[in-house]
Amino acid sequence: MRKQLTLIGVLLLLVFLIFGCSAAENKSSEKGAPQPPAENWSDETGIKKLTETLIAGMTLEEKIGQMMFVGIHGTALTENTKADLSTIHAGGVILFDRNMENREQVKALNHSLQSFASSTCKVPLFLSVDQEGGLVTRMKNAAYHAPSATDISATGKPENAYLHANKTGQDIKELGFNLDFAPVLDIGNRMSGRTYGTSPQQVAAFGEQACRGLRDSGILFTIKHFPGMGRSETDPHTDRSIVNVPKETILQEDLLPFRQIIDQYPSHQFMVMAGHIRYPAFDTKPASLSPVILKELLRNQLGYRGIVVTDDLNMGAVAEGYTPEEIGIVAIQAGTDILLSCHDPEIQKRTFRSVVKAVRDGRISQAEIDASVRRILYCKIKNLTNADKRKVLFEQVTAKK
Repeated sequence: MRKQLTLIGVLLLLVFLIFGCSAAENKSSEKGAPQPPAENWSDETGIKKLTETLIAGMTLEEKIGQMMFVGIHGTALTENTKADLSTIHAGGVILFDRNMENREQVKALNHSLQSFASSTCKVPLFLSVDQEGGLVTRMKNAAYHAPSATDISATGKPENAYLHANKTGQDIKELGFNLDFAPVLDIGNRMSGRTYGTSPQQVAAFGEQACRGLRDSGILFTIKHFPGMGRSETDPHTDRSIVNVPKETILQEDLLPFRQIIDQYPSHQFMVMAGHIRYPAFDTKPASLSPVILKELLRNQLGYRGIVVTDDLNMGAVAEGYTPEEIGIVAIQAGTDILLSCHDPEIQKRTFRSVVKAVRDGRISQAEIDASVRRILYCKIKNLTNADKRKVLFEQVTAKK
């Protein structure tokens, strides 16, 4: 009997040891098992993953909205303006003097616009202004008013272009902007002081310093008006403009300042604004509507991989001959990423609806739209958000699924 009890005790002890060790091993295994790595929202992998996640969760209308950059009316965000922006899911807003009374009011307006975007599409807005200096300065009495490009170049010191651009960038950043539609890299002396000179080398030297000054201030910049409108004898705001010179002249001279920036700066730090000038040596269409100039020249030959934005599509140089329904489609087919429409909300809506319809009809491919939206979202995430905001945004987007 005593032997039987001893045997039973030994068996129980063995059972305890076996199952106890097994459970401990399982717990140890669970603790030590390789877990999926936490996203590092500060690196390229995290930024690209968030970009693709956002694209995958967007409707067609939301994607087209990211490609719409619009002007608004009034000095405060009204319910009517909210409705207009919501209708087209606008991804960017540009302000003019009509929107700007004083510094505190502009700060409040930009803050309300960004807050509204955060509550609707979640993705930050591009908030822009044309702050070139000289004649093209918004809110001259209350904002930093840099000298004109021509006056800066007259000093003979490119570092002055850096100084004034950097001060401009800091000033508009304080007002809530994140993008300046500047500097002008056109060559010539017919643009009311907006150019750095008549020599390609001079414009390249001063223009590069202006770009660097804006970049260092934390502001996205825009080089314009590709491929150069300084030779135009008419104002594209009102009239059809033509630059009738040989292709070699454009390639060797006018493109030099643009090529320098494209070669030296990461493409997510700036945009290229396409002008509305016609260059018969390349195409019969304005540059902003020309696949020869935007796809073959800018993308393929110069290797630019960033965002292409049109000049205002309401300008006389392009509005003539195109309805609002047609112009957005032609611009996107040509290789544009962002359609700039500065003044009339109804025209903005007509352009938006026509582009949506063109994608559904197959006149614009979904792949083209996704490529543009990918460039836009990557730029926004890279420049307008930090790691904490990216994490929150990812969680918000994935929570919907």
